[in-house]
Amino acid sequence: MMAFSTELIANFLPGSFAFVMATGIVSLAAHGLRLDAVALPLFLVNLVAFPLLWGITVARLILFPRQLLADLTDHRTGATFLTKVAATSVVGNQIAALAGYLGSAAALWLAAVLLWLVLIYTFFAAMTLKASKPELRDSLSGAWLLVVVATQSLCVLGTVVAGVLPSPSLVIFASLSAFLLGGMFYIVLISLILYRWLFLPMGAEMLTPPYWINMGAVAITTLAGAHLMLFANSDPTLVELAPVLHAFTLLFWATATWWIPLLIIVTVWRHGIERVPLTYDLQYWSMVFPLGMYTMATEAYANAARLGFLHEISHAFIWIALTAWAVTAVGLLRTIVSSLRHVGTGGSETV
Repeated sequence: MMAFSTELIANFLPGSFAFVMATGIVSLAAHGLRLDAVALPLFLVNLVAFPLLWGITVARLILFPRQLLADLTDHRTGATFLTKVAATSVVGNQIAALAGYLGSAAALWLAAVLLWLVLIYTFFAAMTLKASKPELRDSLSGAWLLVVVATQSLCVLGTVVAGVLPSPSLVIFASLSAFLLGGMFYIVLISLILYRWLFLPMGAEMLTPPYWINMGAVAITTLAGAHLMLFANSDPTLVELAPVLHAFTLLFWATATWWIPLLIIVTVWRHGIERVPLTYDLQYWSMVFPLGMYTMATEAYANAARLGFLHEISHAFIWIALTAWAVTAVGLLRTIVSSLRHVGTGGSETV
């Protein structure tokens, strides 16, 4: 059992926080649609999973710092560390919305900002300064768009907790800056991803679930814009930008909506035609998160822009997101049970 625990820590995947992201955003989307019978249990799941994953991460940092640093500076896995930023922000939003503890949410926002500063500059510096770099087709994936997701998550939570921090106008300005910076990141990275998709070979094994973040990253950008729109009539910085902010938010929502049919086609082709097995993988949480995020973003934009007909979309999508979460959760539980059984049968050899 001890060997199993050590192996778990040594091989812990930095992108495991995608589980918290997906669970949290589906919970928040359900809460926004008054489905608290679903939202609250998912909140409780995150209250257990979030500190547990951080505990494993800290243990890995202490016991296996070289492996952790190698993952952080790898083109294929480095961006997945940013799930920690997004997960921290999502849990902060849950604490604010479902528990009403704005002070605790503000503390998590400050922690997420600090974590973002450390990880974003470490990641970009490492990718830039490496002497040997892989080909674009071997390193670029939808996971790189976690740069966008992490950045926009600061904007979303920042607008929620601004009122309880010493300088609300400064927090709103920082949130606006994060929104614009995240939009810039999305334009640059999605251009590279589309080049990869359209002009280089894409086998079924390459079209992995993290490419759903193509949609999820622009959906959270829509959510960030919708949150800022709510301040457009009261914050001096945003008053003059209100029309531009509305236009950009609509652009991002339309882009997120455009992605959905294409991603469905690609997913059906991958599993239905190319017969890639549908077995549990951590990466499938990167598919659940965009579905929940699109639900929440559409509802928030409908409220901010007073477009009542969009509510029908969010009311339909919440059930898709919940189904995706449930199916993926069953896969996770089966994997955990299978691992525990394996440890139990070989326990005498591993202690």
